Amino acid sequence: MPIIMVQLISKGGFTLQDNLFMLKNLILFFLASPLMLFSQQESFFSLYRFNMNILNPAFAGSENQTILSLTSRNQWISIDNAPKTQVLIFSSPRKKNVGLGLSFISNKYFVEDTSIAYIDFSYKLNLTENSKLFLGLKGGASFFKADITGLASTNLSDPVQKAVSSTRPNFGIGALLKSNNYWISFSVPRLFRNSDNESVYTSSDRVHTYFAGGTNIKLTDDFILKPSFISRKVEFIPMTHEISLNLDFKNYIQLGSFYRSNNRTGALLFVSIKSFFDVGYAYEINTDRSLSNLGINNHEIFLRVKLGGAINQNENNDEGATKPE
Repeated sequence: MPIIMVQLISKGGFTLQDNLFMLKNLILFFLASPLMLFSQQESFFSLYRFNMNILNPAFAGSENQTILSLTSRNQWISIDNAPKTQVLIFSSPRKKNVGLGLSFISNKYFVEDTSIAYIDFSYKLNLTENSKLFLGLKGGASFFKADITGLASTNLSDPVQKAVSSTRPNFGIGALLKSNNYWISFSVPRLFRNSDNESVYTSSDRVHTYFAGGTNIKLTDDFILKPSFISRKVEFIPMTHEISLNLDFKNYIQLGSFYRSNNRTGALLFVSIKSFFDVGYAYEINTDRSLSNLGINNHEIFLRVKLGGAINQNENNDEGATKPE
């Protein structure tokens, strides 16, 4: 039955309302199955360059000033109870080449609710006058909850019809090589594949590996071209790659576009309203024509406040030169 429903949806032989109805029922089918599988997978952010702290602890304090940021990502905007993700990041440089950070993530997927809280630590090694290597550690836990009691069922004694929850501690590592004109990042934000097995469900963390980088190409005194990429490997899933290209004007406005290997593309806008406040927006669409009539597009909003607190004012902190954006 699920295979037939997927084929009907992909062929586009029904109206948008019919397709959305079948898609929701397909989700309900899997959630109501006797053996339930919940596999935690991290969101892929369109504005990842401004959210690298959640992927790599080495970014904590790497911008030489205290920063507080908030990101909200809404997926599949035409579907009720679609995935929603909120991220809160705090990052601050400390003395003796140390950086500290906090990252909180809230994911809501239909009946699933996952919260992630981590503390980040980084240490800076000065390789040359313009090159620095940041090494980072991340520690925290994931809090998983699924409220299945609201799903319709003809069997009142069905063991699936109960709320489930779990807490899974984990650790992560990362490295960031950063210079005036380029940056390279490698990280595994959660090293261990923790899992909880119950009679009716399985909840687990998948190991994610990230490799990213970017460079800054000065076109004129006012314009800087900022190409970047990110690759993600999740166990049991093919690798996902994204390439993006941003054009920066005087460190005040960035316009860009991106393409992801899982048939996603979009555009973004980033504006520095004041020297201490930034705002960003990204719109993402699916390039698969068989799914285009479902309207599964994504919105992403980013806010950042720069609180100052630089430890060494002599360090180069030019937005267009050193920041991985």
